[in-house]
Amino acid sequence: MTTVVSNSLYPVQGVEHRFYHGNRYHCVSAKVTLQWDDEGRLHSVAKQPDWVRNDLWRARENRSGLLVASELIPFKPTTDVLVVGSVRPPDGRPARSWAGALIVGTREKRLRFHGPRRWRHGLMSGWTLSEPEPCEQVSLSYENAYGGVVEDKEEYADGEFHPANPLGCGYVGRHRPDTSRTYRAPQIEAWDSPVVAFGRDAAVGGLGPLPGFFPERLKYAGTYDSAWEADVKPDIPLDMDMRYWQTAPEDQRSDDYLRAGDTISLVGLRPGNPLTLELPPFDPALVCDIAGRPRESRRMNLDTVSVDLDRRHLVLRYHRIVAFDAALESIRVHCAPYKPLSGEVRHG
Repeated sequence: MTTVVSNSLYPVQGVEHRFYHGNRYHCVSAKVTLQWDDEGRLHSVAKQPDWVRNDLWRARENRSGLLVASELIPFKPTTDVLVVGSVRPPDGRPARSWAGALIVGTREKRLRFHGPRRWRHGLMSGWTLSEPEPCEQVSLSYENAYGGVVEDKEEYADGEFHPANPLGCGYVGRHRPDTSRTYRAPQIEAWDSPVVAFGRDAAVGGLGPLPGFFPERLKYAGTYDSAWEADVKPDIPLDMDMRYWQTAPEDQRSDDYLRAGDTISLVGLRPGNPLTLELPPFDPALVCDIAGRPRESRRMNLDTVSVDLDRRHLVLRYHRIVAFDAALESIRVHCAPYKPLSGEVRHG
C-alpha cells in the first residue's frame, strides 16, 4: 500500500483516481495560501485553510453559482487563473459603472461592471434600460452575468433557459415578455459584448469558477451512453477530454503551467492602483520511495491560482499524478516554507 507523507507546513492530500481504461493514479496536491497587505506585500497565512473537498455553492447545488470548485479535481492539463469575491470601484467610492481587467502575462481579459439596473417597458419608448444605480461592489457571481431561466422556472426546459449560463439574468426566452414587469439586467458584461437591446443575447462575463454543467466545460465531459454503462463504467469515458476538469473560463487558462516569476495583474477590480502579483518561488516536489529501486523526484505543477478579492488571499494548488505501482511504498511531498522576497508584489 502506498502512503502519502507530508514534509510540508502546508495542506497536502493524496487520492487515488482511475483514468482511461481504469488505469490507476495517485493524485497528489499541495495547497499554499498567501495574503497581501495594504502595501501589497505577500505573507503566509498563519492558519492555512483546509481543502475544499466538495463543490461549494452560493445557495442551492446546480441552481446557484460556485463559490469554490472542489479541490479534489484529479488533474488539470494547464493552469486555471480565477478571481473570486467582489469587485469594487478603483477610486473607493460608489460608482454606476466602471471597467476592470485581469492580466496574466501578456493575456488580458476586460470586463464592465454596473450597479443594479433593470429593463422597463413604455407604450411609446418600448423596452429601455435604466441608468445603473451607484454601488460599492459587484459580486463575481454568474448570477450577475447575462443568462438565466425564463420566469425563474424550477426546471431547465428547452428554450426556457440560456444554455451558456442558466444562472444569470436578462434572458427572456422565446416567448413574449410581460410588459407589466421589469427585468433585471446584467451587472457584469464581457468587454466586447455589451447589453444593447432587450431580448438580444450577449456573451457571458465572469472571472470565477464554472460549474461542470456549463457548456464551456461540459463539451469536454465525454459520452455517457449505454455503451459506456455496459463496457466502461465506472471509469471515465474514452472520449473524455481532460480539459473538463479546468474550472476557469477558457480565456483564463494559461498555455503552459504557470511558474514562479509569472505575473498576474488586477486592474479596476479593487480600490487603489492596479496590483501586480508575481508568483512566488515555491518549488514543491514529490519523492517516490520504490522498493528495490532508487528514489525518484518529480516536480509538481501549479495548476490553480485563485485570487480572493475579499480576503486578499492568493491560493495556489500544486499537483502531480503518479501511476500506480505495487512497488511504490510512499510518496513524500516536500514544500519549503514561504520566505518573502522584495518585488514579488508591485503596484503599477
